[in-house]
Amino acid sequence: MPIYNAINTLKSTAPLTLQQASTFMGQLTPKVQMQIIAAIYIGRDHIHSNTWSEDVMLSTDYIDHIPPKDYAQIVYEKNSALVNYLGSIERCAVNTGFNLNDL
Repeated sequence: MPIYNAINTLKSTAPLTLQQASTFMGQLTPKVQMQIIAAIYIGRDHIHSNTWSEDVMLSTDYIDHIPPKDYAQIVYEKNSALVNYLGSIERCAVNTGFNLNDL
């Protein structure tokens, strides 16, 4: 499932239980799992922005300190804010011409 499909699925199914988050993340390739987690954090850091900050790292390197075993827990914990975080990254990406597949 490409990153854009994963984002749309998360936005339409949130909030998720921990089991649902785990099942969802298990359906994604490791690359898309990393992209989703990076998108959540980058989106959070740009929640009130329309473009990227100058020092933003648009890469999964943004979350390289987070072990993959924690990804489902993060999706679960960010549940109430997922739609806003993912909407934020989509907005900034559109306004700057950035393709989220390049995360």
